[in-house]
Amino acid sequence: MIVARLIVKTTLGPNMEYRNEIPLGDQFAAAMDWWRDAGVDYEFSDEIVALLVDETEAEDPRPAAPAKVEAEKKPPEPKVKSADLPRDLAAFRDWWVGPDNPFANGHAARVAPIGKQGAPLMVITAMPEAEDRDSLLSGPQGRLVGNVLRAMGLDPNLAYFASALPCHTTLPDWDQMAADGLGSVIAHHVTLAKPQRVLLLGSKIPAVLGHNPAAPPDSFSAFADTPTLATFAPDRLLDHAHQRARLWKRLCQWTAPQ
Repeated sequence: MIVARLIVKTTLGPNMEYRNEIPLGDQFAAAMDWWRDAGVDYEFSDEIVALLVDETEAEDPRPAAPAKVEAEKKPPEPKVKSADLPRDLAAFRDWWVGPDNPFANGHAARVAPIGKQGAPLMVITAMPEAEDRDSLLSGPQGRLVGNVLRAMGLDPNLAYFASALPCHTTLPDWDQMAADGLGSVIAHHVTLAKPQRVLLLGSKIPAVLGHNPAAPPDSFSAFADTPTLATFAPDRLLDHAHQRARLWKRLCQWTAPQ
């Protein structure tokens, strides 16, 4: 309950004026008691300051501000570095389908690359088809890719076929796999295969390889000195006739004599 001091006693003076008989100090004390009883004892601003601190309390009653710790977060180390990968193509293929490959996160079979070193074209698709077991791109996506190569005048048997992931994976986390070193694995594979050209079938692959994610994927144009053309994954091409037509136009420009 608010103390009785808040009751203002007035008297009627000879000039019919109200006069306050409570001294100024008592008025101030009554105001402080009112705020205290109302539960308001702090003024909140950028810093918390106690307004009703007893002088006998600690010298600095304000809560100590937590010390700011300037800790630089270092990016995690990638799971795979190119320096740790096999140095020849045959050994790399064994590693690719073996238990040490950390990017085999799906439940489907791991599928090895197909082709010979120095092929006129290396085709890198995002992942094997869901039905692939013993051979990469053995289903409708593979038929589409084979038809594209034949239309380019290239025998599919002469091409080198690979995938960015060793097995079919549902909703792969491309950003995380890029941080884990998948881009260096793909680049290392291209270095070992030594193709004359590279066809990337997967719009996420350029960003995994370090290409600016804000830039169009089809602006990725080379692995070092190896000419490269990037487009959508085969499943996307199968579902969109417009993208197939656009890819054909780009392929004609890409392979045209200079």
